[in-house]
Amino acid sequence: MQYSGQSGKYITTAKGNIYLKKESNHNKNLLLDAYDISREIISLKQNDTLLDARNFMMRYNISRIVISENRKPIGIVTEKDISKYLYDYLTEKKLYEIMVSEVMTKNLFTINQNSKIKNCTAVMLKNNLSSLILLDDEGFQKGIITKLDLVELYAHHFAGKYISQDWMTKKVHTIDPYENIHIILLLMNTHKISRLVVVQDRIPIGLVTIRDLLPVSFMFRRDNLTSIVSKKISSKYYEQKYIPTRATSMIVAKDVMTGEPITVSDKSDLTEAAKIIIRHRISGLPVVNSYNKLVGIITKTDIVKALDKILHAL
Repeated sequence: MQYSGQSGKYITTAKGNIYLKKESNHNKNLLLDAYDISREIISLKQNDTLLDARNFMMRYNISRIVISENRKPIGIVTEKDISKYLYDYLTEKKLYEIMVSEVMTKNLFTINQNSKIKNCTAVMLKNNLSSLILLDDEGFQKGIITKLDLVELYAHHFAGKYISQDWMTKKVHTIDPYENIHIILLLMNTHKISRLVVVQDRIPIGLVTIRDLLPVSFMFRRDNLTSIVSKKISSKYYEQKYIPTRATSMIVAKDVMTGEPITVSDKSDLTEAAKIIIRHRISGLPVVNSYNKLVGIITKTDIVKALDKILHAL
């Protein structure tokens, strides 16, 4: 999302979404309405399948799908929801046999489209949300605002306010390259996190995210094998059920991680981290010191916290 001070237009940059231009009255204090930076909702119906959801996520490069009926939201499905469902139930069903209604979160958080952005940051942080659905006065869905939208807002307006060290999360969940995938999923579900940093001698060498693991849920059947994982994992594992006990030692972090992770210096401006997150559409990145040792992680949530503090001080 970029902002033009002269025209007062916001342009979302979400890959795969329609590029939208939102007119707004120019406000030097950026006390904007949520609708000004919202994006179009990508939605499915409750009788659509997890395969539909998975395909939409990959096609539009998004991590959540709103489930709606008659233009009103009734649920939401995220990558985390799918991963947790498949991990918890170890189902023999194929993705096209599972309805999104079985997996979706029904307890939705919504906000009026005319709410100020600082109200959105407050609600999202208080309730640990990654997105808010915007409604009009009649309860019809008008758009969605995500943490990424807020990170974009920070990236383009608040250079010089903070450095990465000011807002990074110092407690980082790490694993070694040979940690098995069962433990990786267990750690993610236990700590409710979407990424783990792979380290050797405190130097980050990779990242494992929910998105890296999502295709593993159906990679063990030939008809569902995906190109993402098939390039990393030998096809000899295809007969194994999703993460069975006997197979947990077969797949390790090194097999599925994204190597040579992008890092940011602890002394760099926080907007640098924000721009990297936007450019690469990632949820967070490791923070290193001058010796390239891991000292923290910057997430979208950390940047939203910084934005929230700034907006509430205006």
